[in-house]
Amino acid sequence: MKILVVDDDQVTLNMLKEFLESRGFEVALASSPVEAMAVMDRTPVRLVLSDIKMGESDGLSLLSELKKRSPALVMILMTGFGSMEGAIEAIQKGAFDYISKPFDLNRLLALLNKAAAHIRSLDSDSVKAQPTESTLEPPRLLIGSSPGIVEVYKTTARATLSSSTVLIHGESGTGKELVSRAIHQNSSRKNGRFVAVNCGALTESLLESELFGHVKGAFTGAQMDKMGLFEEADGGTLFLDEIGDISPGLQVKLLRVLQEGEIKPVGSQKSVKVDVRIVAATHRNLEEMVRAGKFREDLYYRLKVIEIDIPPLRERKEDIPELARVFLKKYSVKLDKNVRDISRSAMERLMQYAWPGNVRELEHQIERAVAMTGAGILSEDDFDFMDPGIPTAVEIGDAKSLESMEREHILRVLIESDYNKSKASEILGIDRATLYRKAQKYGIALKSE
Repeated sequence: MKILVVDDDQVTLNMLKEFLESRGFEVALASSPVEAMAVMDRTPVRLVLSDIKMGESDGLSLLSELKKRSPALVMILMTGFGSMEGAIEAIQKGAFDYISKPFDLNRLLALLNKAAAHIRSLDSDSVKAQPTESTLEPPRLLIGSSPGIVEVYKTTARATLSSSTVLIHGESGTGKELVSRAIHQNSSRKNGRFVAVNCGALTESLLESELFGHVKGAFTGAQMDKMGLFEEADGGTLFLDEIGDISPGLQVKLLRVLQEGEIKPVGSQKSVKVDVRIVAATHRNLEEMVRAGKFREDLYYRLKVIEIDIPPLRERKEDIPELARVFLKKYSVKLDKNVRDISRSAMERLMQYAWPGNVRELEHQIERAVAMTGAGILSEDDFDFMDPGIPTAVEIGDAKSLESMEREHILRVLIESDYNKSKASEILGIDRATLYRKAQKYGIALKSE
């Protein structure tokens, strides 16, 4: 998904661009509201991340203007002056959310992913059922021959032989929905519907209405009866992504469906029988959540009849060459480019990188490299992620701040420019005075050691 980042600090813009692109976003930059409006005139953008205070400019005014042009636009505001009043004003003016600096990058990423999911739900009219089997393209197969992924193949194959519930564990970008579709399309339910919903993308009340349906008058705005996703998936499969994000109240109602095989639409006194296979997925550790009292133990055991653990890409690096070449072929055809192979040094770099965004990030990097290259073989210079020999901006599992990422980026640029301050300033997009100020702030010596 494309995101426009607006901030008058060039280093912040560069840091956010590097971070977000490594997580699969396509990023456009603007250093002022005027420039942001120009970007919006040139290219459609549905998601905007903007600072509030930008010199004489005001991010709230930008929000109001963009909302006039595109009411469905989703905007998140950043500020170094966090307050209850500021948050209220931002939300009342139509911001999707509000985040105070300094912020945790993982928290920002979670917020942006939620905003992106919200946009997708709007585009699909608040989460509609997927097309029936006959209209679906064949699912992309999981690729690789490492021990971990082979185990996924075997467990997935066994899961197709029954209608038991399945719980899929895996980080974002590992292919959880891909596995769930493979289970459905190779099972006895393949002629029924495959219905997918991201439980973390909707509020509790909206998710309840989407899952169970509602009757006319059940709440303000319920002008007619609405069938829920359980009924739409009757005879098929319901994929509940990010099941660890559902509220305690919905956990109870979901447990009842699994126990009784029936649902009760919101506002109705009548129960409806449903025959649905549940495949759930999460990046969270549900067992720890059970111990912490955040997830019902009885629901957890109902869901985990069959468990599938998808390993992150960093734990199956031997699969990277095959994955990379599959994506290379795909995007060479799609983009009408004659790119035939990946150089040995570039492939070594792909193998060394940690891939926090997993297979999704690898695919994004290959697509970008194919789109940008003018050669027939991809080289190291065609890839824009961080050199593994330099400390990474965000290590796996760490919750680093934007400030720590900025410090590491400045240090990396200084090292690469052999501490040439003029060259480093040019690369960073700031003047030398700003470079000195930031170096002093972060305790960076502006000379080669």
